[in-house]
Amino acid sequence: MSSQELRTLVSEKIDVRWNEWAARHPHLAEAIDRVRLVESAVQLLRDDPQFITAMREADINEATLIRASRLLNKAETIIKQILPS
Repeated sequence: MSSQELRTLVSEKIDVRWNEWAARHPHLAEAIDRVRLVESAVQLLRDDPQFITAMREADINEATLIRASRLLNKAETIIKQILPS
């Protein structure tokens, strides 16, 4: 996941909760720079071992799916050669 994609995802998740939280803490909400909040959350995620592991596993799973798809395409080509229409 690119840094921009992660920022967008974090920003969207913050937006979901922001209004409710800001209603309970209006003065604090006024003082918080939302861009910095997003950046801080992104950095916390990037440093989190569980997040790092999850992203690594996602990359491995994606690579596995790509290889499986290529294998299936190759198998289909061979089957068409064996059993032409």
